[in-house]
Amino acid sequence: DMEVLTVRPGITDYASIAFRNENDILKESKDPERKYIEEIMPIKLGLNKKYIAEKGMFKDLSIIFKTITVIIKKQ
Repeated sequence: DMEVLTVRPGITDYASIAFRNENDILKESKDPERKYIEEIMPIKLGLNKKYIAEKGMFKDLSIIFKTITVIIKKQ
């Protein structure tokens, strides 16, 4: 899991897209800290590892495009 710390953070990523409603998810939980540690964090780590395996300029552009699409649909 320490592998994800080797990558510089960017503007957006798979986890930002997948968990754009993270606050709502945690707000509904009886134990938000446990839910984050046991459920959300492992998924985010997996998504970050997916990015590491696929990283490249075109993948970055794809993620940015997906983020913009999600933002537009939300409005």
